[in-house]
Amino acid sequence: MAERGPLGPARGTGMPSLLRALDPGRVRLWEAIRTIIAAVAALLVAGKVAHAAHLPGGMTVIATVVAVMVSRSLHGTSLAHRLSALASVPVIGILAAFTGRFMVSHAWLGAALYVAAVWASRYVMRFGGTVRHLGRLALTPLISVMVVPIPPSAAKATGPFWGGLAGLIAVACVVAVQTLLPADPARQAARAAEDFVRTAHHLRTLPPGTRRHTRVERTLHHVALVTEDRLDAALLPDRAPLAALSTALLRAEVLATSPHSASVRAPSDEPRVSRDSRVSRDPRDAALDAALDEVRRRARALRALRAREAAAKAAPAPHRRPGGWRNPQPQARLSLQLAAAMGAAFAVGHVAFHQRWTWTVITAFVVCGAARSRGDVVHRSGLRVCGAVTGALTGTLVAHLVAGAPVLAVTVIFGYLLAGLWLRELNYAIWAFCVTSLLAVLYTLDGETGSALLIQRPEGILLGSACGIAAACFVLPLRTETVMRARAAGALHVLQDLVGAAREPQPEPAAVHRLARALDRATRDLAEAAAPARAHRCLKLIRSRTTRTSSIRFPSSPRPARSGTARGAASSAARPSHLPEAVPAPRPALPPGPQAPVLPVLPAPHPGPAPAAAHAADWADALAACAHAARALAGKEADELATVRDHLGLTALNVGQVRRRLGHRPDATPPRPARIAPPYLARLNSCLADLYERLPAPPVPVPTTSSPASAAPTATAG
Repeated sequence: MAERGPLGPARGTGMPSLLRALDPGRVRLWEAIRTIIAAVAALLVAGKVAHAAHLPGGMTVIATVVAVMVSRSLHGTSLAHRLSALASVPVIGILAAFTGRFMVSHAWLGAALYVAAVWASRYVMRFGGTVRHLGRLALTPLISVMVVPIPPSAAKATGPFWGGLAGLIAVACVVAVQTLLPADPARQAARAAEDFVRTAHHLRTLPPGTRRHTRVERTLHHVALVTEDRLDAALLPDRAPLAALSTALLRAEVLATSPHSASVRAPSDEPRVSRDSRVSRDPRDAALDAALDEVRRRARALRALRAREAAAKAAPAPHRRPGGWRNPQPQARLSLQLAAAMGAAFAVGHVAFHQRWTWTVITAFVVCGAARSRGDVVHRSGLRVCGAVTGALTGTLVAHLVAGAPVLAVTVIFGYLLAGLWLRELNYAIWAFCVTSLLAVLYTLDGETGSALLIQRPEGILLGSACGIAAACFVLPLRTETVMRARAAGALHVLQDLVGAAREPQPEPAAVHRLARALDRATRDLAEAAAPARAHRCLKLIRSRTTRTSSIRFPSSPRPARSGTARGAASSAARPSHLPEAVPAPRPALPPGPQAPVLPVLPAPHPGPAPAAAHAADWADALAACAHAARALAGKEADELATVRDHLGLTALNVGQVRRRLGHRPDATPPRPARIAPPYLARLNSCLADLYERLPAPPVPVPTTSSPASAAPTATAG
């Protein structure tokens, strides 16, 4: 079945294209292709140099790995940063090669030197700006040495100078490819906008309130944010076409995701024709059709232009925290955790695996190198174990199949690399699977064979993850909720600015639009930090459903709990509150007779325990709902915002109360409802009230008296 939409020919009514859902505008695919081209160029050039100088093949592999890692670090940077990498990466490559040679003859001292170098590179990233950029670049040669360990024979034949040359070749290939094949953000934004239009049409065919509708609506918002990111990265002398597409895109998103646009239009439904032969449609559907038509028209106009990519803004240095050395900065904590995890991985790997200890160290670096918090390390370790163990098993089997065919093996390696680079943002487990698989094939080319690797590699991955988790939990731990609260505070600050801009006597639509998208990006940052909390909530739901199912399928005979025992108290507390206890009700007296009815056994009412506190992922989702409701402000005209200025004052007060609640302020009060406000403002205030209720309450001070009157409220609160 197909429908003829208002914007063009018939379209299928199935799910949106996989490319539109995973990679709007094919932005990440183009980045992955450029990385592969740079890696192949580094492989060929380094291979020619190694062949001419009679060097081992390790130099070629190191140049390829550095090209892959540097390409990601230099993506979206200025030409000055790329040229500076031509000088910094070779110098660090010489030091990394010297460290690799030193580890061959002095394992423990070389490991200590290597961990110190990694810690220093990770630690300087806390300062932001150019220093952060240099610290990120410094990690690439260090990790390449670990990915391609130097054997003793190559260490004697290859001096540290050749490590610097490999880094120079890699950076030169990356700079050349990114200069000759630049990204065009304008065309990418136009393609992503067209994907937005198709996804919006598909969203209208789904019944609201279903999981499928929610999933496609989330995809629509993701496509819109990707389009906005590409518009911000485009450099044009006249930014009017960019601003026009951005405005049309936001208006279309507000109309497509608003509750009143949830009318389902089946693909086979034809528009009803009135007596005067004119099509009668809902005005809201007509407004959405016009908005989507405007998006497509602006996208076509932008696609005819060519734009250069602007350099991404450097991350600023974080504010200093009070407490000095007793309360280190988050980046300082994470760098110390990385050093501790890698030190433990070196020790465990050398003791348990002798010569094949690199899997343990690489895993420890991966799970702690880009971590944000303690929960992020655990979450990343779980994804790493799932993806890497699967990749180690399948990669070892694939390596056995391509053994003896170097060209085929190299093709398989680059195939894994392309898939991993393209889909790494979708799920980290995919990146771990692809990298581990290509490393298995690479190590087979280096001479590692045998069925014992099917067990040793997963064991090394598990031990490396355990080292990372232990370091994150015991070395200056950084709680996940602390990171979430910091990002939530930033999002609420942007929301306060958005409401303030809408309350101006003469609101500027451009300022409201800019703040609405800033709120979307702040909410996206919160969602990235809340990924471990959402995974933890999912595991708790699965465990509770499993417990509920087992209790229903296998009901146990009621046993009288012995009073005064911890077992009886624990069993009653572990019982879900929605499952009543099967206690037989007393039967009323009935006259004797053969037709006496048999009354069913009714469950006795069970009050259940007190409701548990809201999960951290719950209030993160509630804040995302607030951002969704606040987006409607950007879809209103300035005159309409001026008429609801008083209602926006109440909304600003409610946002302030939520910020006080987030900061554990004792003077926080619940938000007040907007009874006579427009529907979009009433919905925003309702979302703020829900967020206020889901945020944990400030800690209750412990009473000093021990009287029964004062002890009762304390027990209830706990």
